[in-house]
Amino acid sequence: MTTNFGFCAIALVAGFSLSACSSSSSGSSDGGSNATSEITLPQNGTLELDGQAITAEVAGTTVSNIATRQTSTLRMTTEDGDIVAASFRAPASGVSLDSRSGDSLVRSSSGVLLAFDSADLNDGAVLIDPSQTRFEHQTFGVWLEDRNRPVAVVGAGSYGYRTDSSDVPTGRNATYEGVSTGIALLADGNGYVTASEIEVTTNFRNATIRSSDTIASRLSDGTVVNAPELDFSGSGNVSGNTFRANIAGTGTSGTADGIFYGRNAEEVGGTFQATGSGGVSHVGAFGAD
Repeated sequence: MTTNFGFCAIALVAGFSLSACSSSSSGSSDGGSNATSEITLPQNGTLELDGQAITAEVAGTTVSNIATRQTSTLRMTTEDGDIVAASFRAPASGVSLDSRSGDSLVRSSSGVLLAFDSADLNDGAVLIDPSQTRFEHQTFGVWLEDRNRPVAVVGAGSYGYRTDSSDVPTGRNATYEGVSTGIALLADGNGYVTASEIEVTTNFRNATIRSSDTIASRLSDGTVVNAPELDFSGSGNVSGNTFRANIAGTGTSGTADGIFYGRNAEEVGGTFQATGSGGVSHVGAFGAD
């Protein structure tokens, strides 16, 4: 996946409406939260979160070796309360980006979205800044490793403090609303950074996920397009504090893996992957509350 255009120039396309004071969803909170499960960035230091990631290899327009449900970590380093470096790690891939060492870092106007590029534009990442969103228990992001080499690796991860399986609610319904970010190959053979609206509904026995209004920003030149072919929906069973849904869209199919976060499953996040005809492939992560 070769490009001479960086994430910092194009990844800020998404109109992420995740400010801390603008929650509009109806999650399953019983009121009150476990302070030990809230993400708090240090004023100066490093915070590491455990999570789950999906990775895939990309060679030209061919996507292979998709690996889901990988154990993953996210490390965020701060100075004066602001994130200055981030590292995503999974068994099949990883990137480390540091604005203090010559890598680029751009923050969206809302402050929610951070876009990193390595100095040589070989690696890049998009991260949702947990200190700037209404999410208290999770964050997520995507990365691209070795994008200027014959075989690149894309990754997407969901990180945070999971609900204990014994604390997942039963006998009630919940609806969560949020957003996703991803990396996609479209039928034109180009790579894109994506964003969409996410809705998850569940009775904690089954869960349904819907991704809609997908937009995509082309990695080669930053052109923004609507990408309805990447919209999807699907459902599956809840198992403990997770669910797996079979998803499908217009000519695409795949899976979404969800995780409930917070003391009482106040939030949900996860990863997804879908492939389709014409070489279309999409890997991403989401969060909702």
